[in-house]
Amino acid sequence: MLLKNVRWAVLAVLLVVAVALAACSSEDDAAPVNTEQAAPSTYTTVDVRQAHEALSADPDAIIVDVRTPQEWATTGVPTDAVLITLDEIAQRAPDALPQDQPIYLICNSGNRSRVAADALLQLGFTSVYNVDGGIQDWLRADLPTEPYTP
Repeated sequence: MLLKNVRWAVLAVLLVVAVALAACSSEDDAAPVNTEQAAPSTYTTVDVRQAHEALSADPDAIIVDVRTPQEWATTGVPTDAVLITLDEIAQRAPDALPQDQPIYLICNSGNRSRVAADALLQLGFTSVYNVDGGIQDWLRADLPTEPYTP
């Protein structure tokens, strides 16, 4: 019985050593490392002040208002906003927006802009931000808007 247990112990040690040796490989055998950055799988949520500061500091940053024309007319829109409703974002964004520049999405409160952010990521956009609190927080913070006229 003792001999049988010793054989199993030796086999177990040999198995552990074999697995450890197999896990170690030389650099020549290693798979090449992909140095290209993958598109982000998530967007970043920022508050209205962070969004406004980023838009003011970066001339390439764009704010996109995804609300409806009726909402734009009621509250106005953030200054220099690109107006693309949520329903049109997947269709219009590839032609209307640069994929490699920061895109800040705003809606009424932050819900539709999250959906739009996910859509942009699926389209290959690489720098996507959701403006939490939407135009309601934007107005409460007294950030600049301009009137919308159809």
